[in-house]
Amino acid sequence: MALKEFRYTICPVGNSSYIAANKIWKEDTFEKAGGKPVLLQSLPKENWHVHFDYKDPALFREGGNIPPLWAKSNDADVILIGLAFLEQKSYILVKADSPVEYVEQLRRKRIGIPKGDHFIIDFYRATVEHEFEIALKARGVSPEDVDYIYLEVTEESIAMTNTHKSNLGKTDVEALNEGTVDAIYAGGCFAQNLLATGEYKIIYEITENTEQVLPISNIYPNTLTVSKRLAEENPEIVVEYVKQTLIAAEWAKTHRAETIELFSKQLHGTIGEVANAQPVNFHKNLAVNLSEKALLALEGELRFLYDNKYITKLFDIQKWADDSFLKTALKELSEGR
Repeated sequence: MALKEFRYTICPVGNSSYIAANKIWKEDTFEKAGGKPVLLQSLPKENWHVHFDYKDPALFREGGNIPPLWAKSNDADVILIGLAFLEQKSYILVKADSPVEYVEQLRRKRIGIPKGDHFIIDFYRATVEHEFEIALKARGVSPEDVDYIYLEVTEESIAMTNTHKSNLGKTDVEALNEGTVDAIYAGGCFAQNLLATGEYKIIYEITENTEQVLPISNIYPNTLTVSKRLAEENPEIVVEYVKQTLIAAEWAKTHRAETIELFSKQLHGTIGEVANAQPVNFHKNLAVNLSEKALLALEGELRFLYDNKYITKLFDIQKWADDSFLKTALKELSEGR
């Protein structure tokens, strides 16, 4: 079979696709399956919109769940083939000298919410709104009891580069520093960087919310998706891609230090920030699956997006998920193929 070129794009969230692409793949990894991988961000910038809207007949994407949910609700030809719970610590922060110590004290306070109506899908606004909703409800505070201050963010703050670097959260911090808002959301390495300055303090750790069965977020669960046409015409390529992510996840289980070092490049943080931003055993839980728990968590994100008018149409998550590629990949790996 002639080589069939496909694109792949990986969100900077610390996932198995990044390990696979940067550590596991060999030059001929996809040749027998008839495929040739091309990093989306190595192409001209006018092609990058498919990271969000999936208007590409041969695309793999692993990363945050909001863009694929939005795209699917708008009838994009995309298939869900894997989910993984990526646990990154996330917080509600205030200034270190703020009198606010607890979420309950946010009543009648100003909450910073980034807003970019010009984005294809305003996934960061949705992320921050959902995280605040979780924190507020956990402490009996209604979203109507706080004052949401919408902070206009520029295209540059969310723009991908060939390394995916962005300035997400910068606008929020500036507003907090200027006294425009009283509290912001921050997660991952970005939050660790802020906390290291001593200028901010945690009033709530969202990922430690014991009152919530599933701490749903944009990366909880993380999604692995593929274009429908590629899946139908070249299923061997899809199986091989899934296999490579599973091999990468298995490698990570016994290579914590190396995984942290790899993710420091992907997450644009220091090794210390990556280590502090993750639970101790994060490296043992990177393999994709399609468990009922993961699908339930994704359903929760879908409902939030619908209830808050980010999408206008619901769909059946169970029917969207196709586990055939994952099952075949697992079978072939167990047989040593």
